[in-house]
Amino acid sequence: MVRFVAFMGLAACALTAQAQTLTLEAARERALARQPALAALELSARALAEGAPAEAALPDPRLKLGLLNLPTRNFPTASWEDMTQFVVSWEQMLPGGDKRRLRESRAIAESAQARAESAGLRQTILREVGVAWVDAWQAVAADRLVRTLGAEFGRAAELAGIGVASGRGAQAEVFAMRQMQSLVADRGIELAAQAERARAALRRWVPDAGAFELPAELPRWRDPAALSAMAAMIDAHPQHAAHLRAQDTADADVALAREASAPDKSIEVGYGFRAGMNRSDMLMVQVAFELPMWRSEKQDRVVEAKLRLAERAREQRADHVRQLRAELDAAHAEWRLAGERLANFERTVVPAAQGRLDTLAVAHSAGRAELAQVFEARRQLIDLRLQALALQAARARARVALEYFEHDGGPK
Repeated sequence: MVRFVAFMGLAACALTAQAQTLTLEAARERALARQPALAALELSARALAEGAPAEAALPDPRLKLGLLNLPTRNFPTASWEDMTQFVVSWEQMLPGGDKRRLRESRAIAESAQARAESAGLRQTILREVGVAWVDAWQAVAADRLVRTLGAEFGRAAELAGIGVASGRGAQAEVFAMRQMQSLVADRGIELAAQAERARAALRRWVPDAGAFELPAELPRWRDPAALSAMAAMIDAHPQHAAHLRAQDTADADVALAREASAPDKSIEVGYGFRAGMNRSDMLMVQVAFELPMWRSEKQDRVVEAKLRLAERAREQRADHVRQLRAELDAAHAEWRLAGERLANFERTVVPAAQGRLDTLAVAHSAGRAELAQVFEARRQLIDLRLQALALQAARARARVALEYFEHDGGPK
């Protein structure tokens, strides 16, 4: 029983520690779950879809009440004339042409555009959160690395001071250690500021990111698809789908503008009550038509304006394809080149610096090298590791940018 309780306590501690680590996947999930912009677009799409049937409905009829043919001579004491009547009428307006269906189609197209914008924004958020998370990870890892170096220089300065006090060292070594310690401390302050800025950028998407620690290692990504395969998916990219839906909305506006020349009609049916025993009541039926006069100055100009806006939507769509292709090419090149440089650092540059440090440490033990040389070599090794860390982060950011182009096609 004691072993079981101990095991459960260790498991709870492990789960707590794991819960306090903000992985990239967890950051993305939290960003999507708490994103007001996505919720706003979803609500907009639902509102437009709910209102679409109303666009196809007939306008509300009008009930009219009135007095007709009321004599003005000796009013109001004079009795009613034969044509005086109290009228109740009902009027219904009938939109001309196919306006009702086109209005419904436009509302449906606008709703689809909002859904496409939501999918595109989701893809963008995944990328922006990924970049912010990698920036924060790089800053925290670099700060951790420099703090380790600063602690080593602090211990070295203490040892150098003890050596001087015992007569086995030189005062110059103490000053050298303190100078290096000050330089490393200044670098640590700079990296700590970078870490704070990176975490602040991450809190833009994950407000409680400051309550979590970041993992020690970057995620293990699979290699991206071939550049040609991702380029072939650009037309189906969620962000580009929003431009396609905007084109549909613009085309619906053109169709509605062209249908505006179809005259609206109205039908009115009324009943007039007349006073007097021998006076017959009156029945009224009226039909009214709009007269689209000066069409070239009104309806045709509106159609021309909507055509220009539709053409603008097509040009924006074409420009967006170019933009996406340029971003894809740049991200793929960055991922490939950063990988090559990182492999070179890990294979030759860092091992060579480590070998130099080991050689100087052995020489110092034998009395053939100064302590300052050893720690200068260690500082250079840390600088190279910081460069390798920057290459890791650059490659990770490029991989996040390539993930932006790995999608399921977005809404149809």
